[in-house]
Amino acid sequence: MLIFISGGVRSGKSGVAEKVAMRDLYPDGRLLYVACGSRTDAEMDERIWHHQQRRASSGCSWTTIEKHVDIAEIDVKASDTLLIDCVTTLLANEYFRDDKPAAEAGGRITKGIVKLAKQTHTVVVVSNELSFEEPASKLTSDYMKKLGFIHQRLVQESSVAILVEHGIPIIKKGGVQCGGL
Repeated sequence: MLIFISGGVRSGKSGVAEKVAMRDLYPDGRLLYVACGSRTDAEMDERIWHHQQRRASSGCSWTTIEKHVDIAEIDVKASDTLLIDCVTTLLANEYFRDDKPAAEAGGRITKGIVKLAKQTHTVVVVSNELSFEEPASKLTSDYMKKLGFIHQRLVQESSVAILVEHGIPIIKKGGVQCGGL
């Protein structure tokens, strides 16, 4: 199953995604947190620390995998539940890599995530919603368009799509109950 969760910056989407992943954990399955971001500055260090602390106090055993590109290469089992955080960062990493064309970044990401969803119990994907932002340059505009196409494709493939606003999950697709989120 594929569950897509988006929202604005600091909307609470990662916390909601963690709750969804823990609730959807398969008996005896692994709970994998796929971190797509890199440590770039003090603010990012603080965000990483906050996410790590929240998972550590969740009552579940999380295994963190740092994967900045080539998401499809993650070694998974059929009973695994993955939380991929986040597509926005993954796209930037894929977009600016030297060894593969930026034009194919969106396809690599969507194919990789869909492949993982078919190989596992559940994949929960987090992404930032940028469609309301004004692009500052042609490069930013191209990036935002690619992200929008990735979102559309992932929502098509998803059983559930959730938009998070101000920490409140809003079901956009699917019949998942949000009680306790």
